[in-house]
Amino acid sequence: MYSENGVLVDLDEVDTLIANADVFTVGFASFPERLIVDTRSNDREVPLVQVVEPARGARERLVWLGRRRPSLGTPQAFSFFAWPHSPGFMVQSGIWDRIRGRVGADSDPDVAVQCDLAIRQLLNLDRQATFALLKGEHCLTLWPRQAEGDQA
Repeated sequence: MYSENGVLVDLDEVDTLIANADVFTVGFASFPERLIVDTRSNDREVPLVQVVEPARGARERLVWLGRRRPSLGTPQAFSFFAWPHSPGFMVQSGIWDRIRGRVGADSDPDVAVQCDLAIRQLLNLDRQATFALLKGEHCLTLWPRQAEGDQA
């Protein structure tokens, strides 16, 4: 769905997903890496918030998660959503605070460190993607670049 200002995100739906999913992954438009949030914990594991490489599908992500956090078993609810905006807007819109609250970052310093590291990585990836776009890297053009010194 679109609005006059671009892609319209239903923040209430995102809130519902954050509140209910055991594990969710967030994809961003400007870079391939994903944010994975595993809200589950036990006496051996704290919630997980991490920037990861994209998986080929949900099954591959679940296998990765099982190897990374074997004591937790298979999640009851696993979701993916595409965030069409920047990580900065995720912070500005309050979604990042909801994620931090869901994993208990305010009460667990280890989880808070994970959250801080993840948002810094996401902001850095977004900045790198923006610079690459401005330089024309990884872009298809109608006209090939001319070598330096070539005159048209």
